[in-house]
Amino acid sequence: MALNKYMHPRNLYKDKAPNFKTLAEKYPDFAKCVFKDLKGKCHLDYKSPTSLRQLAIALLKEDFDLEVEMPLNRLIPTIPLRLNYILWIEDILKELTDVKGKGIDIGTGATCVYPLLGCKKNNWEFLASEVDETNFTIAEKNIHKNNMQEKIKVKKVSGKTALLELLEGNSDQFDFCMCNPPFFADHMDAQAIMSSRTDDRPEPSSINTASVGESITEGGEAEFIKKIIVESVDLQGRIKIFTSMIGKKTNIPLVKKELRDHKIPNYQTTEFCQGKTMRWGIAWTFDTSVIFPRSLFQETKKSRKLSLPLTFEVPQSAVSVYDVDHVANKVMKMLKVLQIENFKSVDSKTKTVHLKLTAFKNTWSHQRRKRREMKRRGEEQTSEGTEVKKLKVTENFTEREKSDKQLENSCEKCQESPCNQGEREVTSVSDFNDDQTFKGKKIEEKVNKSGDGEKAANQGASSSKDNVVPYVTGDSLSEEDKDQFLVKCDMFIKIASDSISLEMVYREGQKDQMHQILQYLKNHITD
Repeated sequence: MALNKYMHPRNLYKDKAPNFKTLAEKYPDFAKCVFKDLKGKCHLDYKSPTSLRQLAIALLKEDFDLEVEMPLNRLIPTIPLRLNYILWIEDILKELTDVKGKGIDIGTGATCVYPLLGCKKNNWEFLASEVDETNFTIAEKNIHKNNMQEKIKVKKVSGKTALLELLEGNSDQFDFCMCNPPFFADHMDAQAIMSSRTDDRPEPSSINTASVGESITEGGEAEFIKKIIVESVDLQGRIKIFTSMIGKKTNIPLVKKELRDHKIPNYQTTEFCQGKTMRWGIAWTFDTSVIFPRSLFQETKKSRKLSLPLTFEVPQSAVSVYDVDHVANKVMKMLKVLQIENFKSVDSKTKTVHLKLTAFKNTWSHQRRKRREMKRRGEEQTSEGTEVKKLKVTENFTEREKSDKQLENSCEKCQESPCNQGEREVTSVSDFNDDQTFKGKKIEEKVNKSGDGEKAANQGASSSKDNVVPYVTGDSLSEEDKDQFLVKCDMFIKIASDSISLEMVYREGQKDQMHQILQYLKNHITD
């Protein structure tokens, strides 16, 4: 079960899979579906609708004390997946105030599994919709079987709308809505004739028992969710959080685009992992104060990415003397140009320079555009008494243009949050006075290891371990501005074999901005 490790932490099936032997001993109908191998281990045929139905019935009774009826010709719910969805809703509601515990289930199905689980676990109330007559009738039976008719109401609808018809004549306020929409657009899609499934991808391990209405809708699940998004604009005052499951990963970008097109400010995706199957969830709200939780899969993926540092081997042509000190000085000049605050410490034993970087705004993008402007002017400029030397247009200009274009593209493709583009024109890295000052002041402070706090007049008075030199670049920043940083990261300049390497390690903020800073340094360190 490759994905079980990413299952919701509170899912009771995460660390303990259903024991078929124990279930077979307690539930005779389930026992008829179980077969044993030569070692006596119990197995289940997941291609058999009867086996899937009896497993779902047994799990709902064993783990939730719910008694349900399930027809073989209707969708049979996978209990661990449905439980993941309920647990995600629980996490979202923790971020809300004044929670009433009232939800909507769009297309509840015959089992009415989401309302039953939500009511049993959390005492939630539900208003559910259903288009299919058979599903509607059996859902009513299952509600009465579990004495939840006071908590769960099912309404028969035509299906022309997702929510509007359901809420006609109802003035209640709801905390959330949830939906497991039909996956497919037509029969060819349902039979995978027009599927994007690759040839080397294994076939599904279980059978689909859903009826045509439960599995197929015009335009597929993306169009169905778009319908909910459109209606949510009118219902934002009545439903706090809108959610839906997504069965195809390729539909996620389509749904996100629809949310952006309707200027919905706050949305988040999640993953539902169980067994060998992954499904996705999308949630959105018009309340910008809500912070959606991240899934265990997202956090694990993020941690894995953040654990890998970015490295760059500095070419010898970058400095006149190829050593750590000269490379560090060159890099610090470039950082001053970019107005990136940096604090320097030196480990004399390993000859490693450590810079703690904090960027408050994006000043490294659109350099190509700025060079073009300077090229057109074709003259030397001055800025604050410092001569800006005319940039020479050489054969490698095109190559540098291309590198900067890649940097701009990476900025434009950032999907997490928009970058604040730098507004000041960046000058050449060679335009510094001998004392390395540029439109700001340099503050040097020696940190004494014995704790006496003695201040040093210059960086060169180093001892065995750490000399810290903070640079305040540009205009002084207020404490409020410093809280609103773009990215924080560590930079290590050290000897690696016969070369000098530059290594960047992410700390916090927008990680993609660290990539862009490194790309800028790569492009311009030989200038």
